[in-house]
Amino acid sequence: MMHIFVINLDRSADRLASISGHLQRLKLDFTRISGVDGSTLTTSQSTLEYCPDKNRKTYRRTLSNGEIGCYLSHRTCWQRIVDDHLDVALILEDDAVLHEHLPELLTTIEQLSMPWDLIKLCDPQKNKKANSSHPLNKDYHLSEYKKLPSGAIGYAVSAHGAAKLVKARATFGRPVDDDMQFYWEYQGLVFGVEPSPIWHSEATAGSDIDASGRRQRSKTLWSALKTPILRLAYEINILRHHRKRQRLKNKNEG
Repeated sequence: MMHIFVINLDRSADRLASISGHLQRLKLDFTRISGVDGSTLTTSQSTLEYCPDKNRKTYRRTLSNGEIGCYLSHRTCWQRIVDDHLDVALILEDDAVLHEHLPELLTTIEQLSMPWDLIKLCDPQKNKKANSSHPLNKDYHLSEYKKLPSGAIGYAVSAHGAAKLVKARATFGRPVDDDMQFYWEYQGLVFGVEPSPIWHSEATAGSDIDASGRRQRSKTLWSALKTPILRLAYEINILRHHRKRQRLKNKNEG
């Protein structure tokens, strides 16, 4: 069965008990990853991998210590996949709720013959239109998106995908879920599963992994202009790389 990592802060025993119960009921073993608590990070610690200069160029606001800690926690999982020579792993945040068919889906993903780097299993905040979709099994479809769903509460990563992420994200300037959407920056083959087999727990109302540390909001004119500029750049890159993928697909089918 696929290796499973659960990111959990040392102070969040209740969340660990909840996700443990979900996994035990599904007869799924897991490895707990001690999450990086953003509330305890010093300034020097928070800037070891978090790059303020990259943040200013690529994101609309400064990241909170909680978001930095969340990113570092996910990077720990990617590095474990590389260091432990795992073929694939499922990464979960501790407020995930799991569908009863998840074990069968994980087996299906492990047996995929097509290349892939990352498969999003968590529900997107907004419905995303799939460019293409094909059945994985009787319950789920594998979808390729023009714009990837956000969220990092649950996703599968292959060995190649983890290596790409570790190399390309040695430093970062965006939150981890946003950063994964820029798949062309790490040459990622990224897909999603529909319907979503993993979603946020309503009881916890979102992960506390990135909640520690208040987000800093800027009121400057530049900050007001920055968001639409970055969004336009993202849309242009999405269009460019979608056309590139389509040309490669047509060439391979021709």
